[in-house]
Amino acid sequence: MSVFHFKKITTASKTWLFPARPVTIFFLFISLLLFFFITWYVFISNKHFIDERVFETIALHTTHSRTRIMQFITFLGNHEFLIPANLLLIAYFLFQKEKGFAAKVIVTSLSSLFIMSFLKRSFHRSRPDRSLVEGITNFSFPSGHAFMSVAFYGLLIWFAAISITNKWLQRVVIAFLFLLILTIGFSRIYLRVHYTTDVLAGFAMSFSWLIILFIIMDTIQAKYVLKRK
Repeated sequence: MSVFHFKKITTASKTWLFPARPVTIFFLFISLLLFFFITWYVFISNKHFIDERVFETIALHTTHSRTRIMQFITFLGNHEFLIPANLLLIAYFLFQKEKGFAAKVIVTSLSSLFIMSFLKRSFHRSRPDRSLVEGITNFSFPSGHAFMSVAFYGLLIWFAAISITNKWLQRVVIAFLFLLILTIGFSRIYLRVHYTTDVLAGFAMSFSWLIILFIIMDTIQAKYVLKRK
């Protein structure tokens, strides 16, 4: 049997359901708590120790070759990459005649974009000085790359978890996507276009929203499947 064998997932099965279990709610609570703590740390206590110390450490290891690598990695979280990637994922699900999954991608991407933009406009945090990337003019908190990377690659992690039958391959794919999310976030700090707290807040809020959204959409979708039966 090929290790690249994928299991056929349909909305007629409960396999795709996102588990609203105590452990899921616990992680939701922790991620929301982290976001509110970072918000308090940055905007109420007005502390910048973490951000400044990380920048100082990275500056000691900044090289031209590493900067080029980080610029490539950060592109994987850019809208110029994520928009076509989302469209391809939607097209794949539509080709598989899985409108429910396609709708999940559409709702997740658009709602995440809306929330991320709303938060940026609400907090109005300026970008760090001495950025290694030119032409960025919007606000800094939370990191859009971190937020949208969790939204998109989180979807891929979910799909890998429910569709890849080979457990070894499944773990490798999930670990790779998780590492990619973290690396994209780090690239934003390395390139000095975001503070560390921007990235952590983007991760925390996007992860929270992904859990909430999946629970809501799966509840609606499950009721729809039951009605059809």
